[in-house]
Amino acid sequence: MTTNHIAGRKIMKSTLLIKDITDFEMLVNTHTDKLMQTAFLKIGNLQDAEDLVQDLFVNLWIKRETIYLYGPVSNYLYVALRNKIMDYFTKAKLRQDVMNRLALNLEVMDLSLVNLFIEKDLNTLFSEILSELPAHMQNIFKLRNEDFTLKEIAVALGLAEQTVKGYSAEMHRRIKAMLIERHPEFARSLTALVSFLLIK
Repeated sequence: MTTNHIAGRKIMKSTLLIKDITDFEMLVNTHTDKLMQTAFLKIGNLQDAEDLVQDLFVNLWIKRETIYLYGPVSNYLYVALRNKIMDYFTKAKLRQDVMNRLALNLEVMDLSLVNLFIEKDLNTLFSEILSELPAHMQNIFKLRNEDFTLKEIAVALGLAEQTVKGYSAEMHRRIKAMLIERHPEFARSLTALVSFLLIK
């Protein structure tokens, strides 16, 4: 990292975090263990900690051409991990809020539907359905869950933004259809609630 000297002060100049695959591999090899330890201490689940750190590095690689450093690499990585952890707990709370709201809206569904979603974790249910979608739709779903904009997804996947919009709409249609196909006894209730349940 280079510096400029202005009136006796050092002014840090920005530099790309990842210039090539060698930089990326060095980041992963140097920082994974410490980031894993931090994530595990915060959330107490080893698999989830591994997933958070893996997602962090995937996001860095996807956005590598736009991420600049103004200080130590470790500072940037720990801020990025902190944001991931905050998002993790936010989504955990959202899932609980979903269950609470489902339970409070019995007038639009059967009690058995509430029990179904309580017994079968929402993430597991969506994972089963997503595995049946084409790879490009799975990628779009994952990136949308990581708060990527449609434009960022288009760049990451090498697609036109309008194409991503079309795939996204078709993805949601298919998820709705597969949910109802799996549980036709709840078709009316699912039709009313699926837009709320889908992570957008």
